[in-house]
Amino acid sequence: MFGNQKMHVPVHESVRKDDVEVVERAYFGHLRNVKDARDDSDIPFFWHIPKASGTTVKETLSQCYRLVRTEMIKPPSSLEIIQKTLVLNVDLSTPTSIFEAKRMQLANRGLADVFVSQLSLEGSTVFTNKHMGRAFTIMRHPVRLAASLFYYRRIATWEPTYRPEYMDMTLWEYVDKEGYYDNWMVRMLTNAKLGGINESHLELAKTILREKFIVGMSDQMDETFRQLEMYYGWSEEKVGCVKFHLHSAPSNKNKYPEVDQGGQVWNAIATKNKYDMALYYYALELFGNRSEKMFRKEKAIN
Repeated sequence: MFGNQKMHVPVHESVRKDDVEVVERAYFGHLRNVKDARDDSDIPFFWHIPKASGTTVKETLSQCYRLVRTEMIKPPSSLEIIQKTLVLNVDLSTPTSIFEAKRMQLANRGLADVFVSQLSLEGSTVFTNKHMGRAFTIMRHPVRLAASLFYYRRIATWEPTYRPEYMDMTLWEYVDKEGYYDNWMVRMLTNAKLGGINESHLELAKTILREKFIVGMSDQMDETFRQLEMYYGWSEEKVGCVKFHLHSAPSNKNKYPEVDQGGQVWNAIATKNKYDMALYYYALELFGNRSEKMFRKEKAIN
């Protein structure tokens, strides 16, 4: 059983021994399993995948459900709650800041309703035995995600990931350059941020996603929020608020050229991110199965 136990990862038979670089253990011990009974002390944890509707999700949580979420929007990091936006101004974006939040026992302080971090594994360590995390994420097709992130970093002067040098680079050149960072989702889930990865990392990522995360889809946000409401027991304070934020109040939108599906650039991105592609299609299947079984419209979540 996965649960709170560390997990040994077998090496896939097709991987040559001298190419093996696997994560031997991954530990999400302070996250509930998806099917664990609900406990009022649990705290929702949003693993924010960049450019996968994260800003829309965060604003919807605060403005429609009136939930206080974590995000440092006014440096330095602090325990101040910014009432206008319902944000606990704490930084969970780096291993160092997460370590500090853990040291302060942030999860036990009762200051935030939803914790948010782009670091899935590190972020999960903020939770405690008294206040376990209950995780969800929103996924997007890896090719569209890569393109969106590339064009966003060209213009996002306010972001630490701003890359002005990308203005003199095409998407193809970006993907083809040495040092392109591939398979971000699998790497984050398996803590394999550097070096090579293989099928064992993918299989581990699938297990973690299945056992520990409610998975939504950025191009199916109505169904995603229906599932989240059922799972977490959320209800919007004003009818129609969620629909407005999903369809009429776009957040953090950046117009850029669409990548031709099946074209040279599309195929190059898909090939370099083959493990993320496989994880995405697995997540799609998981999303559909849960919609029909775990989150049937007539079924209540206890």
